Amino acid sequence: DCCLLVVLFLHSLESPDADIAMEIATAEEHVSEAVYDCVICGQSGPSTEERPTGLVVLLQASSVLGQCRNTTEPKKLPTTEKEQIYPNDTCAAVYETRLATLQQFFKDSSCLQSVSIGWEGGVYVQTCGHTLHIDCHKSYMESLRNDQVLQGFAVDKGEFTCPLCRQFANSVLPCYPGNNVERNLCQCHSTKNMQELIKEVEELQEQLGTFPVSISSETNLSKEMESVMKDIK
Repeated sequence: DCCLLVVLFLHSLESPDADIAMEIATAEEHVSEAVYDCVICGQSGPSTEERPTGLVVLLQASSVLGQCRNTTEPKKLPTTEKEQIYPNDTCAAVYETRLATLQQFFKDSSCLQSVSIGWEGGVYVQTCGHTLHIDCHKSYMESLRNDQVLQGFAVDKGEFTCPLCRQFANSVLPCYPGNNVERNLCQCHSTKNMQELIKEVEELQEQLGTFPVSISSETNLSKEMESVMKDIK
C-alpha cells in the first residue's frame, strides 16, 4: 500500500494538472477585515473614515541615507589633509549633481517633478505596534496637558508615552480603512509578455493614484493624515 501511494504521488507531480493546481494555490488570496484594538478604551473594530484608528509611532529626522556611499569599495581612513573622509560619492552628493545637471537643461518646475526630495533629509519611524482611536488619543493628550505632575517630555509638541507599554512617541499614523489581503508572492515562473507586464504596472499606478481621491476632504481620517504630513515636514 505504501508503494502504491508513492507511485500515485510521483505520478501526480508529473501531470500538468499538478502545475496548474500549484499556480492557483500560490495566487490564492486570503481576505479578512482589518480589526484594531484600542489600548485606551479597549474596543476592537475596523478603522473608518469617521472614527479612524492610528498606530503609535515615533518620528525622527535622519540623514543617514544621505551618508550612504554610492560604491561598494571599502573605505580607507585618510592619512593626509588632502584626503577626505566623505568624498563626492555619497547618495546626497550624487543627488545634488543630478539635480544641478537637470537644471542646466530644463526648467526648475520640470526638474522638481522628475526627482525625489533628496537624501539629506529623511524620516525615521519607530513603533511599539500598539493602536488606538484618534479621538481617544486626543482625550489622552488633553489629560496629559492637565496633569500637574512633572513630565519628562513636551506634551505641547505632541510628545507622549504609549498608554500600554509606556514607550516614547510623538505621533499617531492613521490606518487606512480596508481589508487585510495576504498574497503568496512565491511563483514558479511567469508567462506574461512585456505588454502584459506594462499593463499590470499601469493598473497598479492607477490604483495608487486613486488613493487620496477615495477619501473625502471633510472626514476625520483626511484631517489626521494632513496633520501627520505636517509633523513629518
